[in-house]
Amino acid sequence: MPMRYKRVAEAFDDVARARLCESSGSEHSPENSMDLSDLVKSFLEREEEENCEVDEESEPKQSDQSEGHCDDDSELTETLRGLLGCGDDAVKRNIFYERRKKACVVSGDGSEAGIKRRLMARLRERGFDAGLCKSKWDRTGRIPSGSFEYIDLNISETRYIIEISLVTQFQIARATKYYTSLLENFPPIFVGKVDELKQVARLMCREIRSSMKRVDMHVPPWRRFAYMQKMWFGSYKRTINEVPEKRSLGF
Repeated sequence: MPMRYKRVAEAFDDVARARLCESSGSEHSPENSMDLSDLVKSFLEREEEENCEVDEESEPKQSDQSEGHCDDDSELTETLRGLLGCGDDAVKRNIFYERRKKACVVSGDGSEAGIKRRLMARLRERGFDAGLCKSKWDRTGRIPSGSFEYIDLNISETRYIIEISLVTQFQIARATKYYTSLLENFPPIFVGKVDELKQVARLMCREIRSSMKRVDMHVPPWRRFAYMQKMWFGSYKRTINEVPEKRSLGF
């Protein structure tokens, strides 16, 4: 079993230093395990999209409190580290361990789409059920239309989402010192379960609102949780096709 995880880690070596997003494939719906809490929060997000004056999920007050209390700040930071780290998950622990042991070299197509497709192909070469997922959505309320690509990996009936330079999805202008310290906890490559990524996104979007509120700036649509729901947690098409011109990727 350790050798199996080692092969996953080796596939990451080619792209670990890369920065971060058209594919064809089968249609997939969001995870079926959405609970009542998710439904309520999704409704609140939609209310916020339609009404600029509505308080955003009633969470900024909680965020403001955490920003002003060291104990709360420390607890929030530890929560984030736990979600981004390995914990007791053997998949993540072995991947991160093996990745640290080797130098990382990027070759071939350096575009975001090319890097992600190449990583997906390398994982499949090693016998893993990896795929390139593309989400696409129409404009709804204050959330603009868009599309996004990410890698997923299915191991033992558990779906993991893989993101290269996840931190870039949460970078903002004029960030507070505390918010900047949160960004420093992000690893070069994120590997996590769907629910873990959802918790990270919800936590960071709440802190984005708090940070930008302190400098009297509005939160852009692409830094709202409703937008990130469309990116990672909505319907998507999954493909396992490799890039047609393999030579351009150094194969």
